[in-house]
Amino acid sequence: MPPSVVANGATQTLVDAGGVMRSPLNTVALRVDRPGSHYMAQLSFPPVDDPATARIVVSRLIRAQSQGLRTWWPTPDDQRVAGAPVVDGAGQAGTSLSVRGLFRGTAVREGWWLSVRDAAGQSYLHNVAGGVIAGADGRATIALSEALRAPLPDGAEVRLTEPQIEGIVIGDAREWSLSVERFVGFTVTVEEAG
Repeated sequence: MPPSVVANGATQTLVDAGGVMRSPLNTVALRVDRPGSHYMAQLSFPPVDDPATARIVVSRLIRAQSQGLRTWWPTPDDQRVAGAPVVDGAGQAGTSLSVRGLFRGTAVREGWWLSVRDAAGQSYLHNVAGGVIAGADGRATIALSEALRAPLPDGAEVRLTEPQIEGIVIGDAREWSLSVERFVGFTVTVEEAG
């Protein structure tokens, strides 16, 4: 979406790759966590009143149907961090992410969001599971609520400020409304595909 078109509402969803296994004898249930949990968001946008921007929005909605969509993930608070964090070491896996490039003493808070791109440019969204403070060297290991889903190259950008969701647009039709004043209104649901 153009930078001036920002969601004003979101219904955010964790799509859980795990599940609960139950015995046919109704004994103890077992929670099985599997890698691949990811996020989905139904985003609503305020009416776009600039005709040039509205034209671009409609064009991008049409293309998003086949090419996917990358847009900002709305956060409940301001997630500004000092520094330019990047992945600290290739080949990471599991539910933690080592980063470098933060300013000393920078806080990353539990419940914040981050996105990181793999070598192909695909963004992956993650929730921060526990707070951490960057050390004197600008490094930190961030606990994640879900496992990493792709190999990340050393030096890949970590977006703590303005994290993004990228994925497929849900549904087999795109729609938008055009009011008498020629304002364009729309909602879109995007689910991470990676």
